[in-house]
Amino acid sequence: MPGNHFRGYLLSVFGWVAAAQLFMLIRYVGLTTVPEFEGFDLSQINYAKLFAKSLMLGGILGSVFYLLDRALNRPALRRKPFGVLMIVQTAGNLLLVVVALVAVALIEMAQTEQGVMAAGLVRRVISTNFMVAASYVTVVSFLFGFFKQVDRKFGPGNLWKLLIGMYHHPREEERIFMFLDLEASTTHAERLGHVKFSRLIQDCFIDLSVVIDHYSQVYQYVGDEAILFWDVEDGLRDANCVRAYFRYVDQLEARSDYYESQYGVVPVFKAGINIGSVTVLEVGEIKREISYLGDVLNTAARIQGKCGDLGERLLIAEKLCDQLTNVPDDLTMSPIGSVELRGREEEVKIISVHRDQEEW
Repeated sequence: MPGNHFRGYLLSVFGWVAAAQLFMLIRYVGLTTVPEFEGFDLSQINYAKLFAKSLMLGGILGSVFYLLDRALNRPALRRKPFGVLMIVQTAGNLLLVVVALVAVALIEMAQTEQGVMAAGLVRRVISTNFMVAASYVTVVSFLFGFFKQVDRKFGPGNLWKLLIGMYHHPREEERIFMFLDLEASTTHAERLGHVKFSRLIQDCFIDLSVVIDHYSQVYQYVGDEAILFWDVEDGLRDANCVRAYFRYVDQLEARSDYYESQYGVVPVFKAGINIGSVTVLEVGEIKREISYLGDVLNTAARIQGKCGDLGERLLIAEKLCDQLTNVPDDLTMSPIGSVELRGREEEVKIISVHRDQEEW
């Protein structure tokens, strides 16, 4: 399970385990102190068994709902409005819950002397216990889906950073930045018209989601340009920051038939990557976001701007190249040398990166 998918899986399992524990806590713990339950024999409640059952149930729900989320993670659905995404996700989760609860009821009935009976199953399905469990899971599922979409809005992990105020005061950190820019965008816009060109950009940036497999996050979308970033450790390990670019190239190529039929062109993106220190801070009052300030961003943008002049698709700073680990064998790093970048007094050494036997 590559990249951030494993983190997502663990979060799903831990979240549903916590939700199952909370349900058991609300439903069963402390009943002896409630006047309405005086006279009931509550000694038969096995809290240890309930605890173990909730752990198992939470783990199963977390795993199943994660797989459902992956199954629904399709470009055609991702481009739907936020409300539609929430309804589809919640409805899918509710359907799974009903199936799971019915399966549990059948198992429990099979262990009794009466065995499985249609009338007994119907009584269980329309019982208060069944409805309460289904309602609880539906509400929790909706909340989890809502927070996931909000987290996606801010970027994976950034919602938590905003909540704890990590960047309420400016901090200096090391980051890797990639500037991605659509090649011949002006030509495409003139040929397609603004509305159809805008849909092309939407499709391109939906397909960009594949870079999450390489621990990348999207900082900003600016017109036909996207700015990605990595924590240094994640970006350098296994050359993730470089692999992400070619993973995106492969994704666009895999959907070339779609792009040709819809827009008459397969989009091509140029990229520049740089590493260095940035100041990270929380900005805005009406609309809050985490902002990155520093020369490393300007330099990455200027490096990307050199792609057209040099006839290259991917250029990286030499200081980044020197730190990469486990670079794929089919990638060739070719030194360009020192170049002048607009807005900088000092020249910057850059490297071109391309795959062997790949024609631009």
